[in-house]
Amino acid sequence: MMQSTTWTRRSRRVRERGVAAVEFALIVPILMTIVIGIVEFGWAYNFRTQLNNATQIAARSYAIDRDWNVARANVTGLAPTAAVTKTINCTAATAGSPVTVTTTVTRRSLTNLFGANFTYTVRGVSQCS
Repeated sequence: MMQSTTWTRRSRRVRERGVAAVEFALIVPILMTIVIGIVEFGWAYNFRTQLNNATQIAARSYAIDRDWNVARANVTGLAPTAAVTKTINCTAATAGSPVTVTTTVTRRSLTNLFGANFTYTVRGVSQCS
């Protein structure tokens, strides 16, 4: 009687090992998708923050120095393929008016899990001096 109880406990443990392996195989793709999504989002958010800062610096630089090439270089140093535009020319006649610098850039995705590319559009505003 004692032997059959021990034998039953062992066989149950062996069967449960197989169940654990199946459960693990079902959960791993979901967990990996979540981890990859977090990495992809963090990468995209970091780039957008850097692009936003560079665009704001470009707007301020242009409003103060009135040199569009130098201001544009603030953005193209980070994103060489970016399309950078301004709303007005800062001159003595437009002093006190706001200038808006808009940057649009398309950047490839790391994993293609959420699409092949991300398009970022950011604006920086500063007052012409």
